[in-house]
Amino acid sequence: MRTIISLRYYLIMAITAGFLFTGCASSNNVSNSSELNAGMQAQAMSSTTTQRSTDTPTYRIRPGDEIEVLVWEHPNFNVLTTVSSTGSIAVPLVGEMRIAGLTQEEFEQELSRRLSTYIRDEISLTISIRNTESLMVSVFGMVTRPDNYPVVDEISIFRLLSTAGGPTENANMRKVHLYRQSGAEDSAILDLTEYLDSGRMEDPAILVRQGDIIYIPRKDNAVREMSEFLRDVVVLFGIFRIFN
Repeated sequence: MRTIISLRYYLIMAITAGFLFTGCASSNNVSNSSELNAGMQAQAMSSTTTQRSTDTPTYRIRPGDEIEVLVWEHPNFNVLTTVSSTGSIAVPLVGEMRIAGLTQEEFEQELSRRLSTYIRDEISLTISIRNTESLMVSVFGMVTRPDNYPVVDEISIFRLLSTAGGPTENANMRKVHLYRQSGAEDSAILDLTEYLDSGRMEDPAILVRQGDIIYIPRKDNAVREMSEFLRDVVVLFGIFRIFN
C-alpha cells in the first residue's frame, strides 16, 4: 500500500514537473504574446475586478488595491499604481502617500489638499479603486510555495499546483479542499489521485476560477506510516539475523 502511495506521489510530482517544464519551454513565446495577455488581463480587470465593495462609500482602501488617479488638465499627476504592502502609493511630484484605511472620499480630499500646493486653479480629480482579490486563486497547505496566484481564465488545479511548486511529500492528495467563490454549495473535497489515475486532469470539476481557494491538507496517517515503516525495518533485521 505504501508502495502504491509513493508511486502516486512521485507520479503527481512528475506531472507537476511536466507542467513546469512546459511553462519554461513556452517562455520563448511570451514576448510575442505579451500584448495579447495584457489585453486579456485588462479585460478581466474591467469586467470582473471589483466592485466587490469598492463602489460603496464605506469601502476602505487596502494593500493590493489598484488605484488610478486622473487630474483634469494636469496629466503630470496622473498615476496607475497598486497599494503597497505598507499601505502606500507614490503620486508624481506629491510623493508617497499612505492611503490604506481611507475611504475614496477621504483619499480624494487628502490628495486635493496636497495638490493645491502645485495647482492654483480648481482641482478636478477622478479616482478609481479596484479590488484585485477576486482575480487571484489562493493555494495553501502542503505545497512548496503557498501564495495567491493570478488567474485570467479557468485553469486545471494540476496546472495551478505546478505553479505553486507541486505538493510536498506529506500532502494528502485524496482530500484536497476546493472552496468556490460562488458559494459553499459549489465547494468540494477532491481526490486528485483518482483524477490522475483516470487521466482526467482537465475535468470541469477540477477547473479553478478567480476567487477560489485551494487547501492541501497534511496526511492524517503520516506518523502511523512512519511507525509502520520502522516496524517493518525491525522485522526485516530480525529475519536477516535468523538466516545469518
